[in-house]
Amino acid sequence: MLIEEILNKAAQNANKAAFTEANVSYTYQDLADAIKQIADKFNEHTLVNRPILVFGKNNFLSLASMLAANLVGHAYVPVDEHTPLDRLTAIVSAAKPALVITTSDLNGEQAAILGDYITFTQFTANSNFTFESLNTQKAVKGSQTAYIIYTSGTTGLPKGVEVSHDNLYSFTQWMINDFKQITDNKYLEQPLFSFDLSIFSLYPSLMTGSELIALSRAEIGNFKALFQRLDAVTIKTWVSTPSFVDMLLVDPSFTAQNHPAIEQFIFCGEELTVKTARKLCQNFPDARIYNTYGPTEATGAVSSVLITDEIIASYDRLPVGKAKPGVHFAIENGEIIIIGDSVGNGYYENPEKTAQSFVTVDGEAAFKTGDAGHMDADGTLFFQGRLDFQVKFNGYRIELQDIEANLIMNDQVEQAIMLPRYNEEHKVTALIAVIKPKEYSTDRAVMRTVTKAIKNDLLTRIMDYMLPTKFVYVTEMPLNQNGKIDRKALTAKVVG
Repeated sequence: MLIEEILNKAAQNANKAAFTEANVSYTYQDLADAIKQIADKFNEHTLVNRPILVFGKNNFLSLASMLAANLVGHAYVPVDEHTPLDRLTAIVSAAKPALVITTSDLNGEQAAILGDYITFTQFTANSNFTFESLNTQKAVKGSQTAYIIYTSGTTGLPKGVEVSHDNLYSFTQWMINDFKQITDNKYLEQPLFSFDLSIFSLYPSLMTGSELIALSRAEIGNFKALFQRLDAVTIKTWVSTPSFVDMLLVDPSFTAQNHPAIEQFIFCGEELTVKTARKLCQNFPDARIYNTYGPTEATGAVSSVLITDEIIASYDRLPVGKAKPGVHFAIENGEIIIIGDSVGNGYYENPEKTAQSFVTVDGEAAFKTGDAGHMDADGTLFFQGRLDFQVKFNGYRIELQDIEANLIMNDQVEQAIMLPRYNEEHKVTALIAVIKPKEYSTDRAVMRTVTKAIKNDLLTRIMDYMLPTKFVYVTEMPLNQNGKIDRKALTAKVVG
């Protein structure tokens, strides 16, 4: 059982740092103590068999709350405190949580949406805490859902991906055993807990008695503060999206000389380009670089490959590797099908969407990814982009039709199409909103005002990382022979 093993490891490393944020470190005893305090709060309520929503920052308190939810037998739904109100409303409506816990102070609108909730905004150690007081009898196990992460949906409404305890346990064992095993490991924890890349650090670290080095949203958003923080901490296992490390590679100080402790880089969330891999190899010649692949619906990642100079020299697009134990791939009509023990339980209380993508192949659970790809004779998988309108931008998986659906809600928008711009490395560098406004003007100042209004309205409904980076206005949308908007023609005209 995952939570039981984490708590056992915590007992063995009670005085060791488990989680470090800003200038504060929490020990494994602090973590277990906080989990117990929160679990006691949960047990004061009569909870129905539904998930517990954890609302707050990427911090120690949220981590303890997520683990406490599993300890008392409930899946957790991580939701970032900066989630737009309309999206927060949609998630709460879809999840119908048994209970909400917030680790951040709420404003009035957030409080109204979350309804009845409990708070845990400050940790005070309990001097009477003992590890023996922790009871794992009700903890999530087997095929029970461990967490639900809400992702972008084609209708503008988020979809809740259910990942089971066994999915997560299999993933964690793979991360511990198949990547470089490092003594006294220290994992970078960069992504939001509501982004599945976070599990690449969280669970392997806790299961091995390692330390999590967490970056705050404020640090990530301030280049100077980010480098100051990175210079002040020790990181041995770097986990992030390629885009995040691309941002750092712009600065010539991001080298092994200044960060000698880094022993391995693990990337997922979007395509790792040859350009980025080559630069990283030059800057960190002794570190291992792993490229991985996998969607949220298959527990974060299902394949990996160690990137070498030979691989970089051999391919225009890097391979994403071989399947992890317990998983294998099929390619059907160019689509990657993931089969095996990493396939999640489906979309939470959305049987129609689940039936479309979660299937069985020869009696095994399988997920139709919507990703294009092929395998070589050696069983190595190559990712070739999306088959639909879903893209990866700055590490986030974004459904373009989600943005379109929310753009159309604006009174000034009559029609809207989202188009991605790719660079020569096949990486999305921009999200372009092509809009037919209800009132078109040739006056640029007028249209700038319209754009500002649309952006402000859009940010109330979507995450900031989904915001279009460019707005283009047209008087008419071209149609194809089927009477549908001709995306190819628009792309040729607008994107080039």
